Amino acid sequence: MNSIQRRLALVSISVLLSFLSLTGLFLERTYRNSVVTGVQQELQPVIYALMGVAQERQGSLQFSSNLSQPRLQQPDSGLFALVTDGTGTPGWRSPSLTMADAALASQIDEFADGATSVPTERKVFAPSAGFADLYCLSNSVEWEGLVEPAVAFVLCTDQEPYRQSMAQFRYALIAGFGSLSLLLSFALLLVLRWGLRPLRQIRHQLLQLEQGDLEALEPVQPLELAPLVESLNQYIAHQSALRNRHRQSLDDLSHSLKTPLTVLRLGAGDSRPDLALLQEQVARMQAIVDHQLTRIARVAQTEAASNQGWVSVERVIGQLLRALAVAYPEHELKQSPAGDWQLRIHEDDLLDMLGNVMENACKYGNQRLMVSVQAGDARGDGLQAGLQIWIEDDGPGIAADLVDTALRRGVRFDSRETGQGIGLSMVSELLEIYDGDLQVETSTLGGAKVILTFQQARPAATSASLV
Repeated sequence: MNSIQRRLALVSISVLLSFLSLTGLFLERTYRNSVVTGVQQELQPVIYALMGVAQERQGSLQFSSNLSQPRLQQPDSGLFALVTDGTGTPGWRSPSLTMADAALASQIDEFADGATSVPTERKVFAPSAGFADLYCLSNSVEWEGLVEPAVAFVLCTDQEPYRQSMAQFRYALIAGFGSLSLLLSFALLLVLRWGLRPLRQIRHQLLQLEQGDLEALEPVQPLELAPLVESLNQYIAHQSALRNRHRQSLDDLSHSLKTPLTVLRLGAGDSRPDLALLQEQVARMQAIVDHQLTRIARVAQTEAASNQGWVSVERVIGQLLRALAVAYPEHELKQSPAGDWQLRIHEDDLLDMLGNVMENACKYGNQRLMVSVQAGDARGDGLQAGLQIWIEDDGPGIAADLVDTALRRGVRFDSRETGQGIGLSMVSELLEIYDGDLQVETSTLGGAKVILTFQQARPAATSASLV
């Protein structure tokens, strides 16, 4: 069962039915016990009434024919009375018992025999099964003036009226709880369908994305699904950017090969071709192909930045500073302490980006280089909203009107005498793959300050708890 709604509905309805069933059983048992207790409470006053009309005459008990309970005088009334002495000998029977079946009288006599063994001033209430199903109550007393002072008053009533009452209650309980179960189950299904509506909306939007009717998922109301929608939109945007970069790489490759191919075609048709020129064009084509393949491979390598491992920023910066200290021994290289941070990025890409900018800072700066790390605000999931790496020098810097040109894709500044725009376009492209950003400002040291912003960062101290 792959449907979340069906799973939740099945579990919820099962729990609901189990709860209602147990509640119904508890209520039915409680009612049954209350009925049985009520029978005992009904029989006790009748026994007291029999005791009230009993009179001692010549060592035995005599009963008036005018009994307070009319059912004791009616045949088949379902209420029977018996009075026995201490030896179990019947002393008096109610008219209803006298006119009853002999088997029923024998059943009541057996119950009375068992009740006489109970000490006096004690009551015995128990069901009796046999010819008929009865509830019987026995009350043993000591009656002064009798030859046998121990007297047992036994009163029995038919169980059938009470069973019918319990059966009616049971049927009413089943009907009521059954209707309640259906109503609650239907309401529960409606609530589940309403609660899972945002998931169905996301599914519908994903189908529209597959068909090309949407470019991104629309925001949903529940806060719990907002991170999911945001992550999916980021992934969709990332995939779209990758496709555009692949398309641009292929366009660049085809455009770059046009001129060498034209030279080769014209040279091949010449009667005396310039072999040196043709070899130069072949080498140029090979270099173009290698360059574009390297760019495509790099894009494919960083295609899923979220699948990259976590790289220590402090370790990479320290490694580059040690290498630059050997290459530029006259420079003052400093790193501002800001704790160890980790980036989700391929380590070679981080080395390329930082190494390019830091080497340019040493090459075109005077004698000072400062590297610092600035952390963004915490997002609540252990990650940061952004991590910035500042690389500052004391060189001439980059003029404000040349910043956009320096960051433009495909523009190189190797031949410029001033500025440090060498390779910044490559750094910008790599940062864009990781949803990062590159900015160039003026440093407090007097030169340029290159700011590299990364999105997925975390403190190294939390790495163990996030793995």
